[in-house]
Amino acid sequence: MQFNHLLYICGIALLSSCATTTQETERQADTSTVAATTSDIPAGQTSADTPRNAPPSEVLKPKSGPYSPECYNTITDIIQSSDFKSELAKKENIKVRIDRQENTKLFLQLFASEKDHESTIAWLRLDKANEKLEDITVDLDKPVELNYDKSLISALRQNCP
Repeated sequence: MQFNHLLYICGIALLSSCATTTQETERQADTSTVAATTSDIPAGQTSADTPRNAPPSEVLKPKSGPYSPECYNTITDIIQSSDFKSELAKKENIKVRIDRQENTKLFLQLFASEKDHESTIAWLRLDKANEKLEDITVDLDKPVELNYDKSLISALRQNCP
């Protein structure tokens, strides 16, 4: 065997062992980070976001909060009556999630549900006190005001705290 071939084979073996070692090191680092994070929580205390005994399928689900189904129905009706348009989904297929509430303003996530995933379509801000519906998807500081059926605002005030 020529010396060049021997050098080539040794080089390939060395590179392949380095790649395997790097992958193993990364895998150990990922595992140790998870173990360290989990061990930081004192025994008997569980995190609010990810309870220790909850199955993985329940960990990522959003919390429903204090909002009733009637509240969600009213918000959906308001959005359906609005001039909001999306190229990503038909308006009747859009679902609503209340992200948070700041005083009288509800921050809404609009999404479409596919077979195995959800896609966020837009973010809206609904101000109950001022009866404003605004699209804040592009810029929170420069929202696009949307028109909607204002007669639905009384139902909103009744159904959403």
